[in-house]
Amino acid sequence: MKELTAEQIQIAAANYRLARRHMTNAVEELRKFVIAMTNVNDGKVTGFNPFDERRGGLNLNNLDDRDLADYRERLKKGCWRLLLGNTGIMEAATRDDRRSLEEQINSSVFGAFSEENIIHVLQKLKEAEGSFVKNVAREAFRYFSPNYTRKEPIRQRTVYSCAAYGSISFSSCYTPAWELLEKALFLLDRKPLPDYSESLICRMNEAVQRHQQEFECPYFRAKFYEKSKTAHLTFTRMDLIDAINEIGRAAE
Repeated sequence: MKELTAEQIQIAAANYRLARRHMTNAVEELRKFVIAMTNVNDGKVTGFNPFDERRGGLNLNNLDDRDLADYRERLKKGCWRLLLGNTGIMEAATRDDRRSLEEQINSSVFGAFSEENIIHVLQKLKEAEGSFVKNVAREAFRYFSPNYTRKEPIRQRTVYSCAAYGSISFSSCYTPAWELLEKALFLLDRKPLPDYSESLICRMNEAVQRHQQEFECPYFRAKFYEKSKTAHLTFTRMDLIDAINEIGRAAE
């Protein structure tokens, strides 16, 4: 999890307050604009909208106090999402943990977007970082254990399906297994998650597209078999696999 400096937190909170003030002023100016356009039309309500609402522009009918309160709430939630995204916690978490964080944002558990609350939330997330990593490892174990029901450990030599509608793909669109394995390996190795273009998933997909039958990275060697749509893995960092096994087998 990327830690933010005190200055970064101050800047985020200050710019939220600035954005909130500008948004409030903008709504007030739009109210005046609507009144002026009504007067242009001899006091009659006009359907004219220069912001082209039909293309997703501003809806000039939604400018009362209740709408403004809704806009402010959306702004606050959006800033919390941006902040958590900036820490990398959302990207590193499992789908369930991301969903939980989203629910906390949507239910305003984090409170106002203030320096005090930002510091408090980031401290809590830092304390929970270990549990987020364990949850990723548990999920990876669930997919790559030869028999998850019996909690059999992941073996050094493992075969796993990478079938996707008649071809080979490691994309999370088809299964979260490969993404979870990559996250677990990087996080347990205390390495930052790579951008997608540098990720193991992307590089394996590119290898397959170039008709390469083998792939190697610091964590495993892989051979791809087109006929069976499987990847045969030989893990080279068994210390990390042992850690995944330990976490996965301890889960209830």
